[in-house]
Amino acid sequence: MLLHRSFDIKREASSRPQSSLERSKNYNRATSLILLAVSLSASMLILTQTTLRATGTNTFTYSRQWGSYGGPISPNGVAIDSAGNLFVADAKNSAVYKFRSNGSFVTSWGTPGTGPEHFNSPQGIARDPQGNIFVSDSVNNNVQKFFPNGTFITSWGTTGSANAQFQTPLGVSVNSTGFVYVVDQGNKRVQIFRNNGTFVSSFGSLGTGPGQFLSPYGVAIDQSGTVYVSDSSDLPPDGVSDNITKFTKTGSFLLEWGGLNAGGRLATPALMAVDNSSNIYVTDTTRNNVQEFTTSGSLVRTIGSAGSTSGKFNGPIGVAVDSQMNLYIGDSNNFRVQKLSANTGLFSSVTYLKQGLFSSPFDSALDSSGHVYVVDEGNNRIQMFSTNGSFVMSWGTTGNLTGQFDQPFGIAIDHNGNVYVTDSNNNRVEKFLSNGTFVTSWGRLGSGNSQFLTPFGIAVDTMNNVYVVDNQNNRVEKFSSSGNFTSIIGATSMLNAPEGITVDTSGNVYVSDSGNNRIMKFNSAGTLVPAWGTNGVLNHQFSSPGLLALDSSGNLLVADYGNNRVQEFSNGGTFLTSFGTQGSGNGQLSLPTGVAVDSLGNVYVDDTGNYPSSTTNNRVEVFSMSASFFPTSCGMCVTKPS
Repeated sequence: MLLHRSFDIKREASSRPQSSLERSKNYNRATSLILLAVSLSASMLILTQTTLRATGTNTFTYSRQWGSYGGPISPNGVAIDSAGNLFVADAKNSAVYKFRSNGSFVTSWGTPGTGPEHFNSPQGIARDPQGNIFVSDSVNNNVQKFFPNGTFITSWGTTGSANAQFQTPLGVSVNSTGFVYVVDQGNKRVQIFRNNGTFVSSFGSLGTGPGQFLSPYGVAIDQSGTVYVSDSSDLPPDGVSDNITKFTKTGSFLLEWGGLNAGGRLATPALMAVDNSSNIYVTDTTRNNVQEFTTSGSLVRTIGSAGSTSGKFNGPIGVAVDSQMNLYIGDSNNFRVQKLSANTGLFSSVTYLKQGLFSSPFDSALDSSGHVYVVDEGNNRIQMFSTNGSFVMSWGTTGNLTGQFDQPFGIAIDHNGNVYVTDSNNNRVEKFLSNGTFVTSWGRLGSGNSQFLTPFGIAVDTMNNVYVVDNQNNRVEKFSSSGNFTSIIGATSMLNAPEGITVDTSGNVYVSDSGNNRIMKFNSAGTLVPAWGTNGVLNHQFSSPGLLALDSSGNLLVADYGNNRVQEFSNGGTFLTSFGTQGSGNGQLSLPTGVAVDSLGNVYVDDTGNYPSSTTNNRVEVFSMSASFFPTSCGMCVTKPS
């Protein structure tokens, strides 16, 4: 089975080039023959690799690791207490976060799993008059109750259709007397409980008649106790609803409005909130806005539109209103909560990333001070660690402004400590000081000089020249340290979705030609030196080779992405060793992308682990070189590193 890169390059479908592994499926047999003829010496190495391994070469053993999954918040439900503290139900990270009114982080609780204080896609969140927090868990089919500091109180609910059972609980709301209303989407109803979880009653059933639901989602309660429920269905076989239904506190039908089938403005209404004047707020995940209605269903205003800048939304779900009439929107796919100030009419945002955790660690680099810089691709940031994995600092947010990233991939550090990052979806390189201070950037979308189509790996030579792999333009571009274009390395007909790059002290350039499953070597004049590697799982073969690194002896390490391992070669292509097997245990790898080496020969591997689950591995593993036996006489063997 072929594996595919987990990252999502945001291109129009008509112009989106194939991924590296897709390209390898279409590898042209004629190209293979040409490569074989040009690379006869590499072929000879392949024939002798078994002997080399058998007679003893370098050996690496697992040493340590750090990190685990920690992606950006994916806010679904949001709630506000009387002090202005913000509570966020994070569906993807299976946690609840608490922030102060100024957006600063207070605490969090919950981890993936089942049972008390564990979540699996928490959705709705609400607070009662005493400040207790209620969270609906859409997969574990329960509701959990907590003190405001996150201390667990109780929970109720199991999977099923009986009273106090759920099939995908979503919206939750608490009225002024403490009764808890929970939308039981799969059972097409709303259930009412006392605040200790005792079942009281339910209302609703499957259908399109008054008081019936097709796919209920959110619930809100005004000061008089009147209940509002959003119904969000626009797919067969149930039909279209997309409306708001108004009920008495016991569930008697009062009024319905909206619905695409009735010419309404709602397309996919989700969670809901009510302000002090009993105005109703509904997020619309399809129209990417928030709509405000009167209690009779008259539209007051529409807030926001599709986008990622301030005041725009991408899949908004949660909504809440505080006592000052400030509006909070869970902008789920922009990974933030946006606050609309009632006084100024301006938006601000709250987000949170856990330090030391990763969402697709993609590449690493080390500076001369013993710091490890890791590209945290899924979180659009750079994290700095000590070599033992202690967190030092981070920088970067999502966007296209200076110092922001949209899928950063590669990283390199020059001899002055400057940090260079390939910002792939912004088609540029950004340069920073070692403390994350932005210096400059260069590049834009295109195929001309100083233009990119998904810049990938990056390297710096001894003169601080910068080499950038232009992945989908199938070339390498060379720049000065300030970003002035110098030259092109590698003809587009020669490379197929290249990814990694590194430069040795003699100026030789090594490129992982990922689509052709080989390593290309160019001398300092840019002339091709025989390449090595073919598609496969044996030593000296690759499955979409990724990023590269050189050790102090000039040996080349290759992240062999699809084979879940790292391979080491001499600078002439002689196979030395490999390490790593598929898995999540110590020393195992799952789709490694990046590799770096320190002055002691320790190898740092970015273990992304993005297949089949986006939350596995997400770590940096360190492997140390062990003493190994070297034959006393071998014309093709390299000298043991000192």
